[in-house]
Amino acid sequence: MNRRRNIFVLSAALLVLPAVVSAQQPAPVIVHSSISLGGRRINNDTNSSKLTEYRDLRDGAFLPHVSLNILDSEKGRFFEFTGTNAILDDQKLALRGGTLGRWTLRGNWTGVPHNFSNKAQTPYERTAPGLLEAPANIPITFKKLATAAADAPGVLASDQLIADYQAAFLRPTTLRTQSGVGHIALESAGLRAFKVGIAYDRRKKEGLKVGYGPIGDRPPRTLNIQLTEPVDYRTNDLTVSAEHVGRRFQAQFSYLLSDFANQIDTLLWENVFATPAAGATFDTWDRSMSAFGRRPLPPDNRYHNASVSMGIELPADSRLSGTFAYGRLGQDEVLLPYSFNVNVLANQTLPRATAKAEVETQQAFVEYVINPARLNLRTWARYYGLDNNTPQSNWQYVTSDTSNLNGTVSYKNKRMNLPYASDRFNTGLDAGYQIGRSTLSAGYEREFIWRNFRDADTRGDRLTLSWRARPATWANLRARYVFGSRDGDIEPFANSQGFWYALAEANDADNPAFSFTNHPDMVRYDVADRRRHQGEFTLTLTPRDIVSIAATVRYRTDDFDSGVVPRSPLAVGEVDAVSPGDQLGLLEDTRLRYSFDASYMPTERFSLNAFLSLDNGTSFQRGISFDENFKTTPSAIASAEAGPWTRKSSQWTADFDDQNWTVGFSTTIGIVPNRVILDAGYTVSFGDVDITYAGYGVTNFDGTPFPLNRQFAFSSPPTVNQDLHAVNVGLQLPVVERLTLGLNYSYERFRLDDWQQSTTQPWVEPVGSEFLLRDTSQDWRWGNRLFNLGSFLAPSYDAHIAYVAFNYRF
Repeated sequence: MNRRRNIFVLSAALLVLPAVVSAQQPAPVIVHSSISLGGRRINNDTNSSKLTEYRDLRDGAFLPHVSLNILDSEKGRFFEFTGTNAILDDQKLALRGGTLGRWTLRGNWTGVPHNFSNKAQTPYERTAPGLLEAPANIPITFKKLATAAADAPGVLASDQLIADYQAAFLRPTTLRTQSGVGHIALESAGLRAFKVGIAYDRRKKEGLKVGYGPIGDRPPRTLNIQLTEPVDYRTNDLTVSAEHVGRRFQAQFSYLLSDFANQIDTLLWENVFATPAAGATFDTWDRSMSAFGRRPLPPDNRYHNASVSMGIELPADSRLSGTFAYGRLGQDEVLLPYSFNVNVLANQTLPRATAKAEVETQQAFVEYVINPARLNLRTWARYYGLDNNTPQSNWQYVTSDTSNLNGTVSYKNKRMNLPYASDRFNTGLDAGYQIGRSTLSAGYEREFIWRNFRDADTRGDRLTLSWRARPATWANLRARYVFGSRDGDIEPFANSQGFWYALAEANDADNPAFSFTNHPDMVRYDVADRRRHQGEFTLTLTPRDIVSIAATVRYRTDDFDSGVVPRSPLAVGEVDAVSPGDQLGLLEDTRLRYSFDASYMPTERFSLNAFLSLDNGTSFQRGISFDENFKTTPSAIASAEAGPWTRKSSQWTADFDDQNWTVGFSTTIGIVPNRVILDAGYTVSFGDVDITYAGYGVTNFDGTPFPLNRQFAFSSPPTVNQDLHAVNVGLQLPVVERLTLGLNYSYERFRLDDWQQSTTQPWVEPVGSEFLLRDTSQDWRWGNRLFNLGSFLAPSYDAHIAYVAFNYRF
């Protein structure tokens, strides 16, 4: 009802306003306006949210387009307004007004829906902002979290209790967010070479997204549940700017104040697996299991940034320019207690009450360009510094609202926050020389990055060669090649600074100061040595005015070989133990893209466009499976399935291949020139993701194949397929003068086959329904179960969309 009323009011206003303006203004005032009023009908056979993931498609009336343009040619005043889907959630509204050459006011608003699912279900009720409560709890009697194989009957009996609970209490829940982005800006250009402006931006995001709520001491000793996480964000930005544009000197200043506020600071959810006594904050298992889980949501924060840019024209056709900027981000939210059931903890006090987090950034950029005859030279330098002023503190890490029965937590959970910071310096030289109808260019860049509390400092070099040519007036060619080299000074034990141990525990085998946190052969890809080859070739042809062809090939490959060698990281225990010496982590990454576009327009009555693209990405990773409980005594588990970190045969590899083809065409036919117009188009995309596993997991360390549902098994999963076909046909017909009828029909066919969302794989099975999944081995560990919102939250669909619209111009 409200939507119909809004359509009527807006339509009436746009119909009446031009007449009123024309009657009140003299002849120099020019008014143009149009409005489209439409009706739509949709048939989505599975009600899949994928169809409406980022679109507001619904049955009924809507306003596809509105516009109003007013110009006072005598006084130079103007006003412009346009809107699409004006009353829907994906609306776009824009206005612009002012006096030519003096001042301009701009404003726009964009709605962005994000629909995750139409089929999700949950037992929770939102009884207050950020509070999820359940109508009842699961009457679990087998209350043991640290289970063993002999406990399988008790855990399996609990599975049936959970399934029965779901059958009784699950109910549909919305799972979508709605964003709105608004912008308003005022600029004054009436001061000759000076311009000043002020702008205000507001971003609002509300709704629910997929969240999680594990409660337990550490995987796989966790009780897992998916839930809906509330989203209620506000971001307000204020920007003030001033600019001077002189004949030889230019300068610009800007200041940004950005304030982010989350209206819901904390997510608190009831533990449906717990049945605490009346008034108690925890349920007694073999651990103290909190009656509620609690975690913080994105914190309120404020960001300041000020920048100054200057440029001056110098002799010899040269220019010197520079930019200097300073930023500060801070947040001081009140920190949550260690656990909801903090009263049972032996250590209840946080080291500080608020975050006191602050990051400062500094940036400087200087560039000098000179253009002697046929030659262009450019040299530049850039510095970016990030200082983290957040104080360091020693924390007790209470895992997922769970503690030992005596209120203690493992000393392995004593963590220290690390204020990560970095300094980056880049400098380079570029040169270009014109030879006939072509230009040859070359550039060299060096980069240094110094990092605090990270694995490595890095030094990078990059060489760029490019060629641009126009052999004929109808042909353009561009080729570019980049070679990059990055070297990292790897220190694999830097992360040990993130732990603290009491004096009596300092010599413990798990202390990373004497052993390690990450495996000694692990190298993170952002600090690893890297060799990059990158190439691009573009060809554009316009042999005739009626034909245009463009083709592009882009290729990039990264090799992260960092020369890892066997290491002996231990200072206690088996100090001579040696790692395999094979680099772990991302080893190779390659990206390839082909694109082809063509257009043909022999007459104004007919046009044809076609395109084709291929995006292909591959990567190769290596990892290792080992038992972290025997870091200092690896020989004690030499023949165990979950073996030592020294065993090469426990390594596994994963080869990823991600490929997407997109093909389409569109045509416009003027059946009756400028009156009856037919538009038609077809697009199809095929996306596939393949993962090929090898090594440990496919087989045991001794080469014996693992059953697919074995504890440590993993194998190459089925290919993930995502295919989309879309057909669109539209017809515009004149009805009377200034009134046009538009008819449109669309068909979409989406198919998704994704093992990650499936409930019918060798290693996973549903219990009662798709909302409870477990390991097909019917494993005795609680962590191998997931109480979830549903599988295939955005399933395959066939959809038909038809709409009719009348457009009136006045």
